[in-house]
Amino acid sequence: MTARARLWVRREFSLTQLHGFLLWAGLIGFLGALITAAFGWTQELFGFALTGKVGSVTEVSMALAPWQRVAVPLVGSCMAGLILQYGMQLARGRQSTDYMEAVSVGDGFISVRASLVKSASSICTIGSGGSIGREGAMVQLAAMIGSSLGRVLSFPARTRRLLVACGAAAGIASAYNAPLAASVFVSEILLGSIELESMGPIIVSAVVANVTFHQLLGYAPVYQMPMVQLVSPWELLFYLALGLLAGHLAPLFLWLLERTRQLFHKLTVPTFFRLTLGGLVVGALSVSNPQVWGNGYSVVNSILHSPWTWQALLAVLLCKLLATAAMVGSGAVGGVFTPTLFCGAVLGALTGTAVHSVWPTLTGPPSAYAVVGMGAFLGATTHAPLMSILMVFEMTRQYEVVLPLMLAAIVADHMARRYGRGKSIYSESLKRAARSEEPFSLLELAHRDEPLAEPHMKLDALKRCFAQTSFNYLQVVDGQGHWVGVVARKALAEASPESEAAALIGPDCRALKVDMSFNEALEVASQIHSENLPLVEGVDLRYVGLVTKSDLLVAVQRQLRQLDKPTPGVS
Repeated sequence: MTARARLWVRREFSLTQLHGFLLWAGLIGFLGALITAAFGWTQELFGFALTGKVGSVTEVSMALAPWQRVAVPLVGSCMAGLILQYGMQLARGRQSTDYMEAVSVGDGFISVRASLVKSASSICTIGSGGSIGREGAMVQLAAMIGSSLGRVLSFPARTRRLLVACGAAAGIASAYNAPLAASVFVSEILLGSIELESMGPIIVSAVVANVTFHQLLGYAPVYQMPMVQLVSPWELLFYLALGLLAGHLAPLFLWLLERTRQLFHKLTVPTFFRLTLGGLVVGALSVSNPQVWGNGYSVVNSILHSPWTWQALLAVLLCKLLATAAMVGSGAVGGVFTPTLFCGAVLGALTGTAVHSVWPTLTGPPSAYAVVGMGAFLGATTHAPLMSILMVFEMTRQYEVVLPLMLAAIVADHMARRYGRGKSIYSESLKRAARSEEPFSLLELAHRDEPLAEPHMKLDALKRCFAQTSFNYLQVVDGQGHWVGVVARKALAEASPESEAAALIGPDCRALKVDMSFNEALEVASQIHSENLPLVEGVDLRYVGLVTKSDLLVAVQRQLRQLDKPTPGVS
């Protein structure tokens, strides 16, 4: 009976039917809003249990003694690390929790156990004042709902990926009261394109989640936006300058996060110790600047509605950057979306304060520049300017902000792409995700029994090597095991008897690297004429073996077959 019921549900409410995808998308949006609200409640409860005070995290921090500002993040981060270290050991089986991975390169699988463990760790981090966004865990939990529903109903992988995307949109819409921007974010960054076929259920999920979270549950928007008005057409030049500034500084922000992450991972200490160290940095910074606690909602609202001196703005920006880098680098579970908006708001307020003090009659108040700065910095760090423009517009609900916002966001994105080499907040995450779910490792495909040539090998020896292989290209490897290049069989015909292998190496020699994803390997393979592809590792190009193009195609074919198989049950 259960099997028949599931079959009937899949047939009657399949995503190929209009009423089917509306039903599932709406259900995911409703449940996603509830689970994000539950996360918020739990995080606030944990903060109250730890400090004995209620209110925003920043208000709580300012009400504590200096030693408590250090102790609370330290204890909370230690608990978060212990949960993460030992909880993940109990989450057996597949532990994939990245919704970006599940949508872009995965099969729509998100582990429930691992997601709950990471969410519990995030509650401890954020509830104790950790300088990281809570939207990461919120979106993760909502996406988990979509994945679980798809697996319970045994939907194919393509459908599960779409359901996970619906959950992600529901989480973002709940967190920021921006359903349209949430839909564009999922389509623009995760799916890689905006298509009506996939946008339909995503929009429905985002709308239902937004209505549930903000209307039925009564949550107010996180940002109370001021009025924004373009005082003079000449003021667009100042917003253009703001976009240029955001475009130059965004790559530095991303570099700081990545560099700090690398420094923490070099520490040969347990996970909980790294997170504890991150909490200690936040606590130390909060002694002199308590505004570094939390995700910065209340600080941004204060900047938007009250005047700040440029010294105070600069101090809180620098401290917040260091605190966020410490938390992200330590491996704390959370998002960087909200800290990005924080940096954009402070950067915009600094710019607005400067230009308004010089040209008070031609410019609006610093709060207007703070609003536009949020969109500009977000566009520069995500490389999704359309999503950034829509998000700030939805949060302000003011058409007057559109012109300066569009100009600043597009310019910032262009400059960041130029100086940041196309890297965004999510590029490394997607790159790691692509590598974590490969059908096979390149090392597993490597052949190590093929004959090799040495750089000083003469023509007769080269001919003997070619006689032992059916390939038309021979790899040249020196005595230390470093790959030097490739010699083509046809190059021997015109070579003199005294010619050496090093002199016969072709000009266009490329190799696969062991840390490449399959997509990167396929792209490189398409540019190499040889059937046998050298596999190397390290900056010194140490030779590992050969990978054939046929092996790559077979691996991809097996992965495609695996994705088409249903995955029953929920772990």
